[in-house]
Order: sequence, then structure tokens, then C-alpha cells
Amino acid sequence: MGLDLSILSLSFFFLTVLFAAHYGFWQATAFAVSEVLCLTYFSAPPAFIGHIAAPRNLLVIILLDATALVVSRISARAHAYAAESDIQRHRTQRLHAVSHNVLLLNLHDSPERQIAEFIEQEFELDAVAIVSSQPGAVGAAGLWAKESLDTLEERLRALAAAQPAVDGVSVQPLLSARGPVGSLLILGAVPPLVLDSLASLASLALERHRAFINEGAADAARKTEQLRTTVLDGLAHAFKTPLTIIRAASSGLLEAGHLDEGQHELTQMIDEQSQKLDELTTRLLETARIEGENMCLQLETVDVPALIHEAVREFHAEWPDPSDHFTSYPPINICIEGVTNPVAADYDMIASTLKELLINAVKYSTVGSPITIGLAESPNELTLSVQSHGEVIRMEDRDRIFERFYRGLNHRHAAPGTGIGLSVARRVTEAHGGHIWVTSNEQAGTTFHLSLPTHVEAPASAKG
Repeated sequence: MGLDLSILSLSFFFLTVLFAAHYGFWQATAFAVSEVLCLTYFSAPPAFIGHIAAPRNLLVIILLDATALVVSRISARAHAYAAESDIQRHRTQRLHAVSHNVLLLNLHDSPERQIAEFIEQEFELDAVAIVSSQPGAVGAAGLWAKESLDTLEERLRALAAAQPAVDGVSVQPLLSARGPVGSLLILGAVPPLVLDSLASLASLALERHRAFINEGAADAARKTEQLRTTVLDGLAHAFKTPLTIIRAASSGLLEAGHLDEGQHELTQMIDEQSQKLDELTTRLLETARIEGENMCLQLETVDVPALIHEAVREFHAEWPDPSDHFTSYPPINICIEGVTNPVAADYDMIASTLKELLINAVKYSTVGSPITIGLAESPNELTLSVQSHGEVIRMEDRDRIFERFYRGLNHRHAAPGTGIGLSVARRVTEAHGGHIWVTSNEQAGTTFHLSLPTHVEAPASAKG
């Protein structure tokens, strides 16, 4: 055709590039070698011999072969990158589908089972399971969903504990800001990066479900408290009128006289018990007012040491007859050193709370043991404490004793009471922006601590 070696070489090179663009590295390499052999045999002088006479022709053929190999390698890498990009795009689409389904979870159904089904369907896996840290919260899809529920949870929890993998099962812990919330188990091939992403989606879904449950429980508890407060208020008001009539009648009979010894004793018993009921209904009314949602504080600048001394004097004045409830008068020690900062508080409510803590200390302390009232000062708060010595409060009761009507297992029959006082004390303390807690051990006894912030502004006048 009258073509020299350079033109043929460029033509062969062009064909090699086209072949490498459509096929892999090894196919392009084989094609390039075949082209070089053909070029050497058919086109390089002398033709049809396979021997190259001119050194420059040999250099052309070597450069052609090397360039073809390099182009083939580049083309193969481009093919591999394109294939990997397709795989990553497909995985991303699947993860997006799972995240979309997770957002549409039925929060009234098991989140573990729903998440497992979403993952199993989108990634076409053999089996998927979500094992929550909470007992009984296990969801499975695929092969595991066909097993008996009686044995499934035990087996899945055993697999989750045997990290990282057993019998081809991939295990990924589910973590949240509060710590581990469960495990994701997958039977099938899943890249580590995808496994991490699925675990993150599952963790977020479980946290969202738990937040929904907690919100519902909190709302139900709030409505229950509202109903309970309303009922207490209604009952207390309903009891007030008949109790007043009973007390007036019994007091009138006692003052009128003309009663024999038995009648006088019965009438006096009616008068005493009706008085106790009247005091109890008054406390219930106060409790309903304090535990209402819109409790109003009459804030003023309060000198806490003076409040403590005044509350103790009133407590002594109101102390019942030893034959009534208690057997002896309790010694009360006041330990206040260097406290100068006043607080903004409702004087009457804080004084009433301190009296409640004193009554509680007397009820459950050893007869004759001293009660100590302390006051400590820090830059931001004052902490009032009431210490007594008696039976140790169990660790599991130290939070619950501040719940309304709750009485510790070891103290339910130790002294009379309704279980209302400490709940009122907590409500008053929290309304002031403080907090209340208890410590209890055999060496130091039982101490109730009540803290009040000192940075709240109040009127300049002080009461105490």
C-alpha cells in the first residue's frame, strides 16, 4: 500500500488504544504483543522474515509496545474505578433507602424487627438481627426470623457476645452518646464501611424510639400527677366541712359536761381523732397547692441561719405530747459557722420544709439520739442538712423516698406517716432552683441535704 513503518506503527497504536478502552489490561496487552509481532513480520524490512535490519525500526517497535502496555494499564484502572464507583453508588442508594425507611418506623411496634427487615430487604442478605441491650428486645429477619422465639434471643445474644464473627456472622456494636445500646448481626457479605453505616442508622433509630417511649411515659406521668393532685384537692375540701362539724359537736359535748366517764372518754377520742383528720386534710390541701403546675413563690431575701433558729423554736412549740406519737423530746443541735450569704426564697415554704425534715428525722431515728442541723456555704449555693441516727436507708430507696406516698421497705411500719412530706420537700426545693438528696451509712447516720442557689435576685427586705 506504499505505507512506511511509522504510519503503520501509529495505526497499530490507535487500534491498541481502542482495544484497551473496551477491554481489560491483559486483553489489551495480548493485543499489543500480537500487533508488534505482525508489524515485525509483515512491515519491518526485510518483510516476511521477522528480522529487523534497521536499529531505528527496532526502536519504533519497542516504543509502540511499551506505549501500548502503558495505555492498557491506564485503561484497566479507569475501568476498575468506574466499576467501583458503580458499586459505591449502588451501596449509597441502598443506605439511603434504609435511612428513609428508618425515618418512617412505626414507633408503636418493635423497632428492632423493623430495622432488621429493612436491612435484609435492601441488601439481600441471608439474615439480619438487632439485639438490644434491653431484655426481650430482639428483632430478626431472613433465616433467623423463621426460628422459634424461645431459643432465638438466647442464640443471638450468644453470637453478639462472640465478636467479631462466628460462622460467617458479622457483629457490629450499636453505640450512642449514653453508651452501648445493642448489637447488629448480619449473616452475609457486607463491607466494613457499610456495616459501620448500618450500625449508626440502627443506633439512631433505637435512640429515637426510646426517646418517643420516654416522652410518652413522661406525658402520662404528668397527666397522672395532675389528676392525683386534683383528686387530693377535691377530697380534702370535701372532708373539711364534715370534720369541722364533728369537731364542733365533740367539743360542745365536752364543754357541756353531764357525761359519765365512758361517754367522756369516747367523746374525747372522737375530738382527738377528728383533729388529726383535720390536720391531715390541711396538709393534703397544702400538698395539692405546692405540687400544682403553677406554684407561685413569694420570693424575699431570707437570712437562712435566722430562719433555722425560728423554725426550731416553732418546732419545739408545736411538739406533740410524748404520750401521743413519740416517747421522748428529741435533742436538736444547730451547727452554723461563717454563713453570711442570704438567699432569695419563699420563707414560709422553706421553713415548712425544714420542719418536715425534722419530723422525718425524729420518726426514724433512734430514741434519744441527737438531731443535728447544719448549714454550709459555697460560692453559688447554701446547703442545709438534717442529720439523725437510725436504721440505714437502702441504696435502692434513696431516690424513691422522695416520690409521693412511697415509704421504704424497712421503714413502712416503723412510724406513722403518709409518705407525702418528702415529696413536698423535693417539690419546694426544685421550685427554688435547688435540689434535695439523702446520704445514709452506719457511721455517719442518715443526712438529708437541701441546697438553695444564692445568685437569685429578690427584694431587699429580709425576713428571719
